[in-house]
Amino acid sequence: MKVLMLLADGFEDTEALTTRDVLTRAGIEVTTASITDRLEVQSSFGVHVLADALLKLIFDTTPYEAIILPGGGRGTRNLSDSPLVPLYLEKFASQGKLLCAICAAPSILGKHGYLANQKYTCFAGFNEGIAGDFTANEVEKSGNIITARSMQYSIPFALTIIEELLGKEAKEKVQIGLQGLDPK
Repeated sequence: MKVLMLLADGFEDTEALTTRDVLTRAGIEVTTASITDRLEVQSSFGVHVLADALLKLIFDTTPYEAIILPGGGRGTRNLSDSPLVPLYLEKFASQGKLLCAICAAPSILGKHGYLANQKYTCFAGFNEGIAGDFTANEVEKSGNIITARSMQYSIPFALTIIEELLGKEAKEKVQIGLQGLDPK
């Protein structure tokens, strides 16, 4: 099982790295893809991360079951300004795959019409002018869309993705491990 996570300069550290960590614990392979022309991407707090690939070189999206957009104010603006992002969202949406976004990044899904007639959540203020049913819940799953309100909900966001892709049992197994409990 593979998912694609898009990274732009200014991505929110916790939203990207915690989500990646939790998904990996479930055995999901996360490919991080830089939307720029370089593999090195700088987070909102100045952490330099080396992405696995350049987005513009990923032509075949069929091996991926989900696309993930971490937020962060500057990161979201950079994702939103990229001409590549809507092309990849359309590829995933047209194949009925998961569109996942956290914090400010659900605004990108809204900008391209994916939140119309869907329940969603996001960081306060980033729902303005977006069609859809804004709930302000921690995490929202509606159709093939998973959204989360803020970095505080990175773990529940990742667990929701796991449950959708691998089932409730896989989610619970990872959740027990995250809590430091004996999985027996």
